[in-house]
Amino acid sequence: MYIICAALGFSTGFWAIFVTMGAEQFGTNLRATAATTIPNMVRGALPLINMMFLDLFQKSWGWPLIKSGMVTGGIALAITFVAFYFTEETFQKDLNYLEEEELYP
Repeated sequence: MYIICAALGFSTGFWAIFVTMGAEQFGTNLRATAATTIPNMVRGALPLINMMFLDLFQKSWGWPLIKSGMVTGGIALAITFVAFYFTEETFQKDLNYLEEEELYP
């Protein structure tokens, strides 16, 4: 029971930090939109990951289940680390700003 509670708490905390960090990358006028859009993008990426796993690696290339899962997970982790590298730190940044749209470029 304790292991299940710890796993649920870790995953829920991870999701909250994920959405918070994503929303902090935007100004005050876009935070609510970002906080609701980011989880939807994650959910929308799942069919693409499933298609990569099933259609590309298993059906087209004929790889076994374990190898397909390892390659799919490796690609997902590589994308994650690239996104992590390019995420700006917002610790001492003033987050109370508004994005201004340039009307006349």
